[in-house]
Amino acid sequence: MNQIIKAALETHTSEYSIEDWEEKIRFEHFINRCVVNKYSLERFDPVDIMTGDGEIGLDGIAILLNGHIVTTLSETKDYYDKNSNIEVTFVFIQAKRSDSFVGGEISTFFRGIKHFFEPEEERPATNDKIEELIRAKDYIFTEAVNQGTKPIFEAYYACCGTWNTDNNLTNCVQTECKYFENTADYQKVTFVPADSDKIITLYKELRRKISKTIMMQKKMPFYSMNGIVEAYFGLVSCKDIVQLLQDDNGNLFSNIFEDNVRDFQGYNAVNNEIKATVFNKDAQERFAVLNNGITIITKEIKPSGDNITIFDYQIVNGCQTSRVLFDNRTNLTDNSYVLVRVVQVADDATLEDIVYTTNRQTEVKSEAFASSKKFHKKLEEYYKSVDIDTRLYYERRSKQYDKSEGINKNKVITLATQIFSYISFFLNEPQSANSRYYGEILNTYKDKMFSEESLCEPYYISAFALYLVDDAIRRGIIDKRWKDYKYHLIYAIRVLCVGNKIFRSNSREMKRSCETLYLKLADRSEFKQLLKTACSCFDEAVKQLPQVDKSLIKRSKVVTDRLTEIVSNYLTDKSNMMFLERGNIVPCIVTAINDYSITVELRTDDERNRGSIHISRIAKRWIEDIYSEFKIGETIQAKILNDNYFETSYGWKLTTIF
Repeated sequence: MNQIIKAALETHTSEYSIEDWEEKIRFEHFINRCVVNKYSLERFDPVDIMTGDGEIGLDGIAILLNGHIVTTLSETKDYYDKNSNIEVTFVFIQAKRSDSFVGGEISTFFRGIKHFFEPEEERPATNDKIEELIRAKDYIFTEAVNQGTKPIFEAYYACCGTWNTDNNLTNCVQTECKYFENTADYQKVTFVPADSDKIITLYKELRRKISKTIMMQKKMPFYSMNGIVEAYFGLVSCKDIVQLLQDDNGNLFSNIFEDNVRDFQGYNAVNNEIKATVFNKDAQERFAVLNNGITIITKEIKPSGDNITIFDYQIVNGCQTSRVLFDNRTNLTDNSYVLVRVVQVADDATLEDIVYTTNRQTEVKSEAFASSKKFHKKLEEYYKSVDIDTRLYYERRSKQYDKSEGINKNKVITLATQIFSYISFFLNEPQSANSRYYGEILNTYKDKMFSEESLCEPYYISAFALYLVDDAIRRGIIDKRWKDYKYHLIYAIRVLCVGNKIFRSNSREMKRSCETLYLKLADRSEFKQLLKTACSCFDEAVKQLPQVDKSLIKRSKVVTDRLTEIVSNYLTDKSNMMFLERGNIVPCIVTAINDYSITVELRTDDERNRGSIHISRIAKRWIEDIYSEFKIGETIQAKILNDNYFETSYGWKLTTIF
C-alpha cells in the first residue's frame, strides 16, 4: 500500500471513527465508499455495501436503481411501483491490500459473482444480508421485461499494485466477462482493475477535487450581481460537454449531477426528441438554438482567451441534455454546440436559489424539493447550534459535507435518515422505517412532519438517538446484528424514557420530552443502560412471537406492538419501589441479560437502585445458559453483598437467594 493510499485510508478511518477495526476491514470499507460513490446519487453507509461474514470472493455488492442504492426486496418493490423508467446497475467489489494482481484471487472474485446469480439449489450457503440482495436481484429480473434497457454489470477488483494490460491476466478476465456477456442479460459487462493509480483517482473524484478545461466560443461575462463571484455565458462544443461528464476511463461522473434535483428521466418523449436531434446532422448543427442549455456551478473559474478552466463543478440544470449527449457521444459532430452558463457563486444561499429556480421550471418529485423548505433551513441551523460534544450535521443538500475533512461522516444526517429516525422515535413506526421508501413516508406523514410550526428539538433528538445506537454497533458495545433493528431500539429507548404517547410536534409536552431525552441520551452511562434494556426487551418480544418469520421481524407491526407491551410492563414493574439497606434481601427487576451476569434495578425509592449479579452467584448449580434462566422485566429476590454501593461499576453487588 503506497503512502498516498495509506494517507487517504487514514483520513477515511478518522472520518468514520473506525480506528478500532482491523486494517483489512477498514480498507474494504474505504474501497466500497470510493467505488460506489461514482454511481450513487445519495449519501450511503459503506457498511450497507459490504458483504459481511461468510461471503467468499466478494467484499461489496451494490444494487442501484437510477443511482439510488437498494438493500432490501421491499425497497426495490417500492421503487419499481413509483418509477416507470429504471436503469439498473450491479456493482461488485473485491478489495486487496497486496501489491500485485493474482489470477487465482481474480477467479475467486468472479466465482463469487457467479454464485450471486445462480439458483438457490446450486449456490453455496451465504449470510442473510446477501440473501436479501439476491431476493431484490430476482425481483429486478422478473420486472426486466417491462423495462426498456437491460442492467449494467460492473466488477471492480481493487489492488494496491499496478495493472499491466500486457500481463497474462487479461485473457483470464476476458473469458470471465464473456461468461456474463453470453447470458444476454446485461447491456454492458465491465471489469475494472482498480490499481493504485485508479484508487487514488477514485478518492480524488470522491472529493470532487477535479478540474476540466473547455473552450467557450463568443463567451460573454455577466454583469456584477449579488452572490455571484464570476459568470460567463457562451457556446460550448457538445463534445467538450461530454469531456466534462466523464472520468479518465470514459465513465460517467454520477455525482456531477448531485445538486440537480431531477435524476435522468430515461428516454421519455422529451429526451427522445433531444436524441433525434443528435442523430440528425442538420438538426445537430442547430442544437444551440433547439436546446435550453446547461447551467454549471463551479468553485473557481480561470478564463484564458477562449478557454475556461473550472474546478469542483456541478451541473445543476441540463441533466437530461447532458445525459443524452453522453449516451450518444459517438454520433456528435464538430459542428454541434450548446448554450452554457458557468457560474462561480459566493455562498451556499445563492447556489440553493439557482438550483431551486432552474430545476423548478419542470415537474420533479416532491421529496426532491422537501429539504429546500424554510423549516429545513431552520433545522440545519439548529443542528449547528448544538454543543460540539453532541453535535450532528444535517445535510439538506446531497453530499454537502463530503469535502469537509474535519467532520465525522457518521454524524451527517440525510433527509432520509431524518425521516426514518423521526417516524420511529416519535410516531411509533419503526417497522415502516425498515420497509418503505422515504419519499412515500414523507407523503404519508406530510401533515405530521416538517411543518413551519414544528419544533426542531424532536428531529434532532431522534437523529441523535439513532447516531448513538449506530455508534454503539460500530464500537462493538452491542453486536452488529442490531443494525437491522436499530429503529426498534431507538423507539424502545424513547418509550423507556418518556412513554409512547404521540405528541404534536410543536407542543409543550413534546418540548419537555425532548429535554428529558437529551439529558438521558447525552449521559453515556445512562444511555448504555437504556440501550441494554432496549435490546433485552426486543429479544423478549421476538422470543414471544416465534410465528413471525425471521426475515419479516424488522418490518412487522406485530413485533412493534409486542415490544411496546413489554417495555410498558417493564416500566410498570419498575415503578413499584421499596427502600433498601446493605444486607437486606431485596426484590430486583432484571433490566439486561449479559453473557456472564445479569443487570438489575432494585425496587426501592433509594436513588442507589442498580446492581449486578455474577453468573457464579445466581445458583448453587452449574448455569449452562444464563439467557434461559431469566427474562427481561422478571422480578427476583437477591441479597446485597458489597460494603459500598460505589465500589462496583453497576452499583450494588448482589447474590440471588438460593
